[in-house]
This record gives sequence, structure tokens and C-alpha cells, in this order.
Amino acid sequence: MSSSMEHADQSSEITEVLNAYHNAMIEARTSDLDRLLHPEFSLVHITGYIQPKHEWLDLVWSGDFNYHRIELEQRSIGVGVIGKSSTVQGRGIFNASINGKTAPWRLQFTLELTQHKGVWMIASARYITF
Repeated sequence: MSSSMEHADQSSEITEVLNAYHNAMIEARTSDLDRLLHPEFSLVHITGYIQPKHEWLDLVWSGDFNYHRIELEQRSIGVGVIGKSSTVQGRGIFNASINGKTAPWRLQFTLELTQHKGVWMIASARYITF
């Protein structure tokens, strides 16, 4: 397989992980999120707060973080792959209720992925407003 074909295959796999991640957020499927997120996953919120995986999953499970709809700007999605690491950047509108406040959050995100036991997993996520 050529290097460009391998990169395209990896980009496709990574895009599938991105889509599965957002769908699991909307459907509050914490078992799927747990499977998609690296054991050392952390999420950096727009406030700068760095939240560990277990804490964020608890908030999704409890409904304190309730994602209603995520509309990504498809043309903004960029996937970079170097070896067993990947960076995904993009932006979109995240319609969510966060700690009781419902709003359409305009967010730009950067996800860092790594291959863990041969599977792409999200190692970290960072969100900022745009």
C-alpha cells in the first residue's frame, strides 16, 4: 500500500472515530465514549478547566452535560497523521445543556488521537469559542 493510500485509510478511520465520538455524546452513550477515549483522556473546556475522563463521563451520564445536536462545518475538518498520532481540528455548533444552561455553543476543537493497542483513541480534546 502506498504512503498516500495508507494516510487516506488512516484519515478515514480517524473520521469514523470523530463521528462515533460526537454521536455517543448526543446519545449519552458513556460506554461507547469510554471505549473511544484513551484511559488518560482529558478535555479542556472553553473556561480552560482540564477535566479528566471519568469526571466528564460522569457529567454526561448524569445529564449535567446534555448534548442535543452537533453540527460540524465539514469544510473546517482537518486530519493530520504522523505515525501513530493524529490531530483533528474543526468547528461547529454544539447545541447542549451544560449545568442547566442551554445554548448553541459555537466551538472550535482540537482532538489528539493515538493508536492504543492498534486502535485509534482520542487522547485529549480542547474546545474554544469562535
